[in-house]
Amino acid sequence: MMKIKIFKQKICIIMFIIFIFDVTAVSDKKYIRIVSLAPSVTSSLYSLGEEHCVKGITIYCPKGLYKKEIIGTLLEFDIEKISLLSPDLIISDKECNNKMIIEKLKRLGFEVYVVEIANSFNDICKNYLNLAKKLGKVKSATKIISISKYLVEMVYTKLNALKPTTIFFEVGINPLYTVGNKSFINEYNHYLKTINVYHDIKLRYFPVSIEDVINRNPNIILLINDKYINIKEKRKWEKYKIINAVKNKKVFMIDTCILLEPTPLKFAKGLIILEKIIYDKILNLNE
Repeated sequence: MMKIKIFKQKICIIMFIIFIFDVTAVSDKKYIRIVSLAPSVTSSLYSLGEEHCVKGITIYCPKGLYKKEIIGTLLEFDIEKISLLSPDLIISDKECNNKMIIEKLKRLGFEVYVVEIANSFNDICKNYLNLAKKLGKVKSATKIISISKYLVEMVYTKLNALKPTTIFFEVGINPLYTVGNKSFINEYNHYLKTINVYHDIKLRYFPVSIEDVINRNPNIILLINDKYINIKEKRKWEKYKIINAVKNKKVFMIDTCILLEPTPLKFAKGLIILEKIIYDKILNLNE
């Protein structure tokens, strides 16, 4: 636990240094009133040192240090509230946000930048860099991406000699939802030496039945925790003693705010946490 705390402290120090050296970044246009329409966008803005410019966020976004107007959910926005904020840039997420409302915002004359869907860690890094280019923060983004890739590669190298094991990701309930090979979450498997039991499905997210999960018999079950997927859901799975994951006490939960936000550093942090949970050890960051 102490090593994880040291790791977080090191990341904070690195992020502060990056911000100090990048405050003079120049872009063709400086945006000073930004509205973010997705948690991953908001996290990206904060990590790039742009929180002071963020005036509006959704109810699901991290709050940050400064007060901001809540403009709605991922799918429903209060356009009147957005208008009153007089944003010079609105940043949306192609996967999370309602396309029709985004088009309406454009028709109203707002400048809207859309972050593309990420299907892999490389996509996450590419999207992050493209956003940074829009904001004139390329130096910051390049350093953050380098740190993230270093941490990801460190986990991969540490686990590469292990024998692969199968895993089931639960990301939704009623109906039961999981991830296929088109989701960036599936990319964690490459670095963890795990195999998604639904790696053959060419979708990002889709419903499945408990019977089918039992049939695929994963060695690990990972519940991505939110207000619906909680300890009761974990106990429900633990009743199915015929599943290898249950027999071997490998049913785990993890905080959704890290694993489901496609930003470079959060992907790296999520990977480190998964490594610890799955293999019951702490990554030695001094190695």
